[in-house]
Amino acid sequence: MAAARKPHAKPPWTGAAFVVEAMLLLLFLIAAVALLTRLFALSVEESAESRELTMAVAAASDAAERFAAAPGSVPARSSEGDLTVTCDVTDEPRARGVYHKAEIRVFDKAGEAVYALTTGAYEGGEA
Repeated sequence: MAAARKPHAKPPWTGAAFVVEAMLLLLFLIAAVALLTRLFALSVEESAESRELTMAVAAASDAAERFAAAPGSVPARSSEGDLTVTCDVTDEPRARGVYHKAEIRVFDKAGEAVYALTTGAYEGGEA
């Protein structure tokens, strides 16, 4: 009579390998989610800084346009939203007029400089 066959038993490590693979996959997914969350948070910060810089450039440009139109009528300090715009004007007399030079600076609500530009306008005198 032939000997009875024993059913094939699974090696004890096969279940452990599956658990290790599942844990590694879970670890990878957690790391990927953490990385993507960090990237999205950084993009929100960059977006806010970009928006503030865009508004500062527009405010400085507006002040420069007002200065170019009438150099003497630009206020030394003005506010546009959360930004403060300062305009320091110096006059340099010339032989046939005056050269007005403006240093325009834009500050955020914390008082830090966001943007600055320098422009000038010449007013000719009588010939």
